[in-house]
Amino acid sequence: MDAGRSRSRGAIDYRAGMPIPWFHVETLPEPGEAVSLDRQEAKHASGPRRLGPGDEVIVFDGHGRRAAGRIAGRDDRGDLEVEVGGAELDPVDAPCIELAASLPKGDRLSTMLDMATQLGITSFTPLKCDFSVVTLERKRQDPTDRWKRIMLEACKQSRRAGLPEIREQATPAEVIERAADRNATIVVGDAGGESPSKVLSGVEQVVVLVGPEGGFSPAEEGMLSEATDTGRVHRIAIGRGVLRVETATTAILAAIRSHA
Repeated sequence: MDAGRSRSRGAIDYRAGMPIPWFHVETLPEPGEAVSLDRQEAKHASGPRRLGPGDEVIVFDGHGRRAAGRIAGRDDRGDLEVEVGGAELDPVDAPCIELAASLPKGDRLSTMLDMATQLGITSFTPLKCDFSVVTLERKRQDPTDRWKRIMLEACKQSRRAGLPEIREQATPAEVIERAADRNATIVVGDAGGESPSKVLSGVEQVVVLVGPEGGFSPAEEGMLSEATDTGRVHRIAIGRGVLRVETATTAILAAIRSHA
């Protein structure tokens, strides 16, 4: 018996049962047409994923549209091509969530954006607070391209076709004013807050405020207390203890998805 042929017949496809992989493209083509993956996506497809002609994939444009397709091969330039079927809109989770959070240091910011995207935020606003250690003015380079790459990978992981919008940096007062103009529910995590189910039931838009680890300043706390008294801001319970920014963010977003 030929040992090589015996192993071939008994080989197990390691991809069997695995989810169909997702890849980002700038624009989805018409049904039956092909789209080329960019160099980074193609490297991932043919490298760790070991995909080849005929393998199924999902391509998405970051604007809420996705399409099933198959690897068609390589074009004249050597780029990996995907032939796609009809595009469809990805379902949008309710409520729509804007995350307005102070920026944590280093890799913890990457963790926060990754987790927040997986939990379905629709936009992210860097929050500039009086006690913020990290602000956009203190960064040497514009970080938004890196943030988008982190969010794109999180979209693939969570099977979401919509990339969160990155808004301009704003103060807590500016975020609250903007949210009030569109009648959004504004929430802040607080150990002594209300039950999330009481605050979030049936809401369509939510703005989540997460301050720096040093807390909001006395002036900001005064503004938030006044907004709470007038019903513009709601404090929801996420457990006791002082949480890191990325932990508080994840806890609040998970509470919203569980109770809204």
